[in-house]
Amino acid sequence: MKILVVLLTLSAVHCAANKEFVDDSIVWRVADDRPIDKPEVRKYLANKYFADVLVFRRVTRALALRGHRPAMNTNALDEVPDSSWFTNRIGLYEFSATEVARGGTTAPGPRPPLVITSGKLGSGKPGFAAKDATGRSFVIKFDPPENPEIQTATNAVVNRLLWAAGYNVPSDYVFHFKPADVSVEHGAMVEGKFGKKELLTLDAVHDMLSLVVPTADGRIRATASESLKGVPVGGFSNLGTRPDDPNDVIEHEHRRELRGLRALAAWLGHTDMKEDNTLDMYVGAPGKGYLVHYFVDFDKALGARQVETQRWEDGWEHVWDWERNTLNVVTLGLWKRPWEDTKLTVWPSIGAFSADPFSPEHWREAYPYFPFIEARAPDLFWGAKIVMRFRREHIAAAVGAGQFSDPDAAAYLVETLVRRRDMIGREWLDGVTPIDYFGFRDGQLCGTDLVVRYGLAPAGVVEVLKGRGNKVQTRIPVGRYGEVCIDAPKHARYTVLRLRTVRDGKRRPPMQVHLRGGPKPRVLGVIRTEEWE
Repeated sequence: MKILVVLLTLSAVHCAANKEFVDDSIVWRVADDRPIDKPEVRKYLANKYFADVLVFRRVTRALALRGHRPAMNTNALDEVPDSSWFTNRIGLYEFSATEVARGGTTAPGPRPPLVITSGKLGSGKPGFAAKDATGRSFVIKFDPPENPEIQTATNAVVNRLLWAAGYNVPSDYVFHFKPADVSVEHGAMVEGKFGKKELLTLDAVHDMLSLVVPTADGRIRATASESLKGVPVGGFSNLGTRPDDPNDVIEHEHRRELRGLRALAAWLGHTDMKEDNTLDMYVGAPGKGYLVHYFVDFDKALGARQVETQRWEDGWEHVWDWERNTLNVVTLGLWKRPWEDTKLTVWPSIGAFSADPFSPEHWREAYPYFPFIEARAPDLFWGAKIVMRFRREHIAAAVGAGQFSDPDAAAYLVETLVRRRDMIGREWLDGVTPIDYFGFRDGQLCGTDLVVRYGLAPAGVVEVLKGRGNKVQTRIPVGRYGEVCIDAPKHARYTVLRLRTVRDGKRRPPMQVHLRGGPKPRVLGVIRTEEWE
C-alpha cells in the first residue's frame, strides 16, 4: 500500500533527477486517507524527547554528514497538495476576514453549565476536561494570574491564523463562565501534585478557580478547546515516518508543510514546537479509518512563552543552543545578543512580543524542530508566500477572536503582526527568484513578482537566461504590480525557461519554468531553485 501511495503522490511531482515533468494534470490532492488499522498510541516521554532533540539526535545527524534533500511532497508547481496534514485555504480563493475570525470552528463556544469530568490541579498549569450543557466535550485552561488574557488570547489568535494558513487545528474559543456554573461528575478523578490520581471535589475546583484573576463582572476567562473527532493515538515525530501508518510515506523532516511552517512560526513567535503539541487522530470505524494530523496548544506563542519562563532569549536561541552558546564562550561573553534589547510592552496581555528586535533569519524555536532545520530557500519561500496572503483585515479579524479587553493592546498586536509579516516577506520571498502564478495570455507566459506585488520593493528586472549557462538572452522590467510577461515558444516541444530576478544590483538564484508551447501552451512544472539539479 505504501508503494501505491508514493506513486500517486509523486507521479506528477517534479523530478529533479531527470529534470523533466510528466505532461499530466497537476496533483492537488494526495490519497493518504486509505483505510488502515488503528495504530498504537505513541507515548510522549519528555525526558527522552528533550535528550534526543537537544543532544543525541543533533550529534548523530551532524556526524553523519548528511546532504540536504528537497521537500518530497510537492507537486509539479512546487506547491503542497491537500492531504491529511494540510489543506490549501487562504490564497486558494478570496478569503474573507469573517472566515479567518471563525477559523475551523463549526459551532458556538461551550454553553454553561459545565460538568467537570477530570482535572489537573497539581504541578504545571491547572485545567480540566468538561462537558457543556449540550454534551460537547472541552479542555478548559486559564491565564496565569500575572498576565491576564495573554494565553487565552494568544491561543485563539494563533489558532485562527494557522487554520487559515492550511493546518489542522482544534476548535478553540475564548470562554467566560461563573464559578456557580460548574459542577463535578460523580467519580471524576484529578492528577494531584505528584501525579497521583485522587477523587476530584468541587471545593478543589473552586480553590483552583480562586487563583484565576476574574473579569470586571466576576466571571472566569478561559480557553475552551473542543475534543477532536476520532480516537487520539499520540503526537507525530519530527523525524521519519510512523511505522504503523501505511499512509505515512514521506519522512516528516522532508514534508514541505512542516519545513515551511518555520516561516509562520517565526511570524507568530510560536517557539513551543515539540511533539506533545501535535496530535494524530484516528478517524473512522475500526479498520476503515485513517490518521489526521493536528497541531494543538498555541498559548505560548506571540511572546507568551518569554513571559512565562522569563527566558528573554526565547525566539533567538534553543533552550540549549550549541552554536550560540559556543559563540558566547569564544567571545568571553562580550558578544551582545540581539534579544538583550527586548522590552516588555505596557500590556500584560501582550508581554514582550515585538517587531523590534526581530529577525526572520535568526529566529529559532525553543527546542530544535528537525523540519525547520532541514528547511531551505524553496520551503521558506512557500511559507512566506502564505504569510504574505494575510491582509491587515485578516490579521485584525484573528486578533479580534482573542477578545482583548484593551483595544490598544489589540491594535498594537495587529500592527506588530503586519510589520513582522513584511519582514518575513522581504527575507524569504526575495531570497529566491519570486516569480509565481504563471499563466498564458496573448501568446506570452505571464507571472507575478511577489516582492513587487506585495509592495516590499518598488521594482525589479527579470532576466531570461540562454541555455544552461548564465548568459542573458533578454531583460524584462517588472510591472508596477509585479506583472512580467515573456514570449512563449510557438512550437509545441518541451521547453525550459530559466529566469532570475535582479533587484538592487543583486541577482537571485535562477529558477526554471518547464512548459509546452504551441497553440495550446501549458506550464508543466516549476523548479524554484536549481540547487537540487
